[in-house]
Parts: sequence; C-alpha cells; structure tokens
Amino acid sequence: MADNKINCEFYNKLKGTKKLSHEDIKLLMNIVRKELSFLIKHNIPPVPRNYEKWFYIFCSLAEQKKELDDLELIGLYKDIYEEDYQSVDITAEKESVPEDLAKKFKNIATKLDETLKDLINNIDSYQDRLDNHTDKLEKVKKEATIETVNDAVMEILNELKKLRMENNKLKNELKSYHSEVVSLKEELASAKREATIDFLTGLTNRRRFERALEDAIKDRKLRNYPSSLIFVDVDDFKKINDEYGHVIGDIVLKELATIFKFYLRANTVVGRIGGEEFAILLPGVELKDAVKVAERLKKIIENREIKVNVEGKDKKIRITASFGVTEIGHDDTVESLLMRADEAMYKAKKKGKNRVEVEV
Repeated sequence: MADNKINCEFYNKLKGTKKLSHEDIKLLMNIVRKELSFLIKHNIPPVPRNYEKWFYIFCSLAEQKKELDDLELIGLYKDIYEEDYQSVDITAEKESVPEDLAKKFKNIATKLDETLKDLINNIDSYQDRLDNHTDKLEKVKKEATIETVNDAVMEILNELKKLRMENNKLKNELKSYHSEVVSLKEELASAKREATIDFLTGLTNRRRFERALEDAIKDRKLRNYPSSLIFVDVDDFKKINDEYGHVIGDIVLKELATIFKFYLRANTVVGRIGGEEFAILLPGVELKDAVKVAERLKKIIENREIKVNVEGKDKKIRITASFGVTEIGHDDTVESLLMRADEAMYKAKKKGKNRVEVEV
C-alpha cells in the first residue's frame, strides 16, 4: 500500500486476529482522533480509501513518536502515494467552501475530537480502577474468603457495566457524527472543486495557488524551509488563437497542464493564474535546482507535438514557453514573490522567448 518511507507494525496487527490489549486500544484511539480531526479540518472526505491511506501515515508517526505540521503531512502523503496534489486541499480555509458547510464540518470535527478524547479517558479511568482491584486481590489472595472475592468481583463487574454504558453512548455519538460527514461529502466535494480548481486545465486556480504560496512563505520564515517559484507563459499564444481559434487554444493549455502533471513531482503545486500563464511552486527546492526543472520543462514543451483537428484536417502544432524563476526569501510576501517571478518571465520574453531567466 505504501512504500518503505514509512512503516506501521500496528496496522499489520489490526489486520490480524490477535486481540487488542488496553495499550493497543489507547494507541488506536489516539491515532483515530488525530486522523479524523486532520481530515475534517482540511476538508478531506473520510471515505474508506482516504481513511486507510491517512491512517497508515498517522499510525507510523505515532509508533515513531513524531509530530509533523500540516504542510509536512501533505508532502509526506504525496511522496508516498504519488497522487495528484489536487485530491488534497492543504490550505482549506473558511472561504474555500460555503460558510454553512465550513461551519458544519468545524462543529463535527470539534465533536469528534471531544468524543474520542472522552473515550480514551474513559478507558484509562476504568483501567486504572480495574488495576486497583487487581492489586487488592493480589494483596489479600492468601487470606481471601469467598465473601471478599465476591465483593471484589462485584466491584469489577460494576465498573465494567459503567464503562460499557459510557462507551455505548460515545459510540452512538460517533456514529451520528460519521453519518453527518457522509451526508455532507458530496456537497463538500462540489464546493471544493468550484472554489479551488481551474475547470479548463484541472489545475488549481489563482486564489488556491496564492494560499499555497502563503504557506510556503510561512514555512520559509519559521523553519527556513526552502521553496522556489516558476512562472510559465506560452509564447505567441494570441497567434494560436487568431490562426486556429479559441478551441484549439484551449487544447494547447490542456496539453501544457498534462505536461506539468506528468513530469513534475507529486508534491509540486501547479496553478493557472491567467489566460496562458501558469505558476509552479516547488516545495523543498532551492533556486539552482528550480532552474534545472524549468530548463527541463522548456525542452519538453518545445519538442512536444500537439495533435489537433482544424476544419476536418489533422495538424500538429508546436509551441514554446518563457520561464521566470525565483526562490522564496525570508522577507517575501505573496505580492513580492509573484512580482519577482513575473519580472523574470518578462525578461525571458524580451530576450527572445523560449528561455529561462532568474530574479533573486
């Protein structure tokens, strides 16, 4: 299911038939609580496929006693499963979905978190009490009578009865919250697509891309984690539209999006930020390596033949693009970063197009 970058022995134990110990149950509840809170916080539908993949990650981190921030978790997920980054919204905010949906999911996340905490605390509390009863029995076992043993057993049974009642109540609450999540899943998925995706290319839209930039800038300031930005602009795109029409122009843009999705790493964020302008965020990549990425993409694009049908005739179109590259600095804002990448890209245009230029 996942590669060798992470491992979860507990996951394998759950798939077996061996009974879970008290410590196993406690570990399981902590994993589930963290995972569900994370999924709902980031508007990731907790359907079985998503749930299992994320469980493996949180399980592995729990066993290693490691804590990662949200951006690192998303990056780890993409490195392991190599899925399109758009299947996960790493910067979901209130305005990303309708306000009523955001409020509902926030409330569910809070209730789930509180309920799971109560469940864990209940298990710990009653386990402590049962341990005390066991200790008492151990101390008096030599002079134990039927009466004292019966009293101790009755106390234990009463504790178990209370635990069962409390856990049944919490289980019913969890079922109720889960039903709410499932019923809202489709509504949320539709709202997310409208809020974050460019419908023509399937890439992120400008608003969503800028939020990803904000996270990368914060990461640079707080952890000195490097990231780079590439601007890409199709050369002479107006001529393509004028000669072949806007339908062919759209095909060219879709082809470019396909190239980006195929040749870039899974944790790369690619957005369409204008008509024929694209932006690429490379987390963890310094400037010199970002330039290599841009040069590689430039060669791929210039050598690509785009097959189109114009007035019933098959044709092959070749295009080029100009690239502007910059690295995120400690004092950057979204505006300063976009402006610098834009300046580098226009420098490439002025120097003859089909080039890669850098601004620092």
